[in-house]
Amino acid sequence: MIYLDTSVLGAIFFREANASLVLSQVEAARPRGFVISAWTLTEMASVGAIKERTGTIDRATRQQALSAFQGFVSSSLGLTEIEPVDFRSAALLIDAPGGLRAGDALHLAVARRLAADLATLDRRLADAAPVWGVPLLPVG
Repeated sequence: MIYLDTSVLGAIFFREANASLVLSQVEAARPRGFVISAWTLTEMASVGAIKERTGTIDRATRQQALSAFQGFVSSSLGLTEIEPVDFRSAALLIDAPGGLRAGDALHLAVARRLAADLATLDRRLADAAPVWGVPLLPVG
């Protein structure tokens, strides 16, 4: 199982410069199965809102991207809820060397709990994952 974090999904659905490469790498791993957390839903909405507010995309593009993402969630992803233990684990990960942001620590905590490999484009998160026993799926 592979846990997809928001950096990967944002690159794909908001068509960032590396989207085609990331998509091909994710597609190659599809047989292993994908999972996201409910937190990813919130972060994807935030990515779209920030891109619209900064003028990177317009409202129609934002809505189209989020609609395509929701379709992908429904058809291709497992969705796990955030458990209380994930918040406690994330708090410990934040204090560890490497300086993870809260959201990234939460992604890592969930992937660890699920014993899933992690797909991320975030360098700090990618560096921290193996330290905490979470294998990486190379993307990007």
